[in-house]
Amino acid sequence: MTHLDEHGNVCPHHASAVADELLALATVGSRAPSFHHDLASKLQGLMMAIDEISEISGDTPPPLTRALDTAHTTLKEVLALLNANRALTKPPVSARTTLAEVVARAGERVYVTVRGSIPASSLLVSIPAVTHALALVLDVAGGPGRGRSVDASTIVADGVATLTIPAAPDPPSNVAESLALASFVFKRERGSLSCAAAGAKLIVRLPVT
Repeated sequence: MTHLDEHGNVCPHHASAVADELLALATVGSRAPSFHHDLASKLQGLMMAIDEISEISGDTPPPLTRALDTAHTTLKEVLALLNANRALTKPPVSARTTLAEVVARAGERVYVTVRGSIPASSLLVSIPAVTHALALVLDVAGGPGRGRSVDASTIVADGVATLTIPAAPDPPSNVAESLALASFVFKRERGSLSCAAAGAKLIVRLPVT
């Protein structure tokens, strides 16, 4: 499994995804539905316990109030992460969104700031899948370290949004698997992922509506 270059050929700049690595990822993914169910049940119990602590505490001193507020906020954030991950395990359903929205969500997921003007072009796609695929691309493009950022540019023409992202010169070790999986998702959504400029640029194309 691989991805293509700008000429539609197998990309010569990145190695092909190794079947064993993809199967290892698939093994983890096969556990996801039951893991999500078990985790949601435990989080529900934790939420009830925090609510009960709040009720029986009465006039809580400020330190305890702050601790409870922190617990509630953290729990909401964990639930949001869980729900986003659970959405990936469901059959893809197309819904309307914008390119700007999915790029922003993808960047937040992998802590990569996307600079450049991303248009609010309308998309009809599986939002969880496309967001995840874009996150994989941005994770590769952002390179290692913290405080990562990329300068993206977008052209919308003939019903297609073309997003060009410069790739880091030192991509992560799982670059082949990440790009192969992202390419699979974009192809399923009637788009594509390709490498250009000797692998220095990643180009995502998605149909706009």
